[in-house]
Amino acid sequence: MVVLGGAGAMGRVCVKDLVASDVGEVVVADRDGALAEEVARDVRALAARPGSTVTAHAVDVTGDSLVDLLSGADVVCNCVNYTLNPTVMRAAAKAGTNYLDLGGLFHGTRTQLALADEMTDAGILCLLGMGATPGTMNVMAALGAGELDEVGSIRLRCGGSDPEPAQAALPAPYAIDTILDEFTMPAMVLAGGELAEAPAASDDEEFSFPEPVGAGIALLTLHSELATMPLTFRRLGLAELDFKVAFDAGMIARYRLVTALGLADTAPVTLEDGTEVVPRSLIKALAGTQRFSGRDIESLVVELAGTKGSRALTVRVEELSYPNATYGVGGADANTGIPPSIAAQMMARGAIKGTGVKAPEEVVPPVEYAAELARRNISIEVHVTQPA
Repeated sequence: MVVLGGAGAMGRVCVKDLVASDVGEVVVADRDGALAEEVARDVRALAARPGSTVTAHAVDVTGDSLVDLLSGADVVCNCVNYTLNPTVMRAAAKAGTNYLDLGGLFHGTRTQLALADEMTDAGILCLLGMGATPGTMNVMAALGAGELDEVGSIRLRCGGSDPEPAQAALPAPYAIDTILDEFTMPAMVLAGGELAEAPAASDDEEFSFPEPVGAGIALLTLHSELATMPLTFRRLGLAELDFKVAFDAGMIARYRLVTALGLADTAPVTLEDGTEVVPRSLIKALAGTQRFSGRDIESLVVELAGTKGSRALTVRVEELSYPNATYGVGGADANTGIPPSIAAQMMARGAIKGTGVKAPEEVVPPVEYAAELARRNISIEVHVTQPA
């Protein structure tokens, strides 16, 4: 197995889970070779298989050496910036190596879907968006849909709680670029069977997650699930679909102020003295990095409304991801970094089959996948009720 971006936060968790599982060879690949070697050295103690190897490589994913690195590997887990996903996919196709990533933020995912014929011709499987959300969220939708004959609507919600909330003026519990994108890029929703844009970070909704996460204010944001699920569940009659992520009220207010002032913009502005400054670069430099405490818990909820026979039913699929002491990470990092490892192993042993470009809800066996998550302190429960 090769983990690209293996020295990054999510890549490290993926590497740890692969090494702690029955995987004979893991390659930690990163632009920063020294960091990759540090990760490889630190995780060797987790090795579950006697004689397994963990090696490190410095690699530029835009260079020719990537194909050589991927050749012979069962799967490449791509944990680098989503804008590079098509580049890595094409390298995987040349190497004949199966591929998965953490998502393409809708527009990137659509670009990747257009490569389906190219990947099919190469005889490889490319699994798009196999983290928490997208990823586990998609598989939860498939699990819930299995309880219904027809699915009219699906609501996707992501939230979390941290006993040590960020004290920064501008909290950034995960990549600040992603948060700024969520507050500036128009969201996509499926309404009346048609995809349409909605204002970024809009339609505030108080949503109740399972305890101990509890209630949060959920906002519409751009997400990859909207690029694949309308296609996958169209045969079941899906007409309504949206994705929302929940934050606390203070964080929402601060990011709305930042975006209103134009500080999330990526186009340079000229100051009075003639100096050019990119507002987003400035805000990132000033905000710094403050991630979750490591004691945080994350929750995903998928709510489906549909019918089984002549009965109207509501299916609520709830997930809770707890801190993982073995890997030294909180629930949010575990929730995103562990799924690509599980899926890669399932692909390698033939539990996930196919060629071309696929979404998780199409090819990942929900029950087996949920069982693998449960072994890693991530639980999924399905509740079926009749509307009042």
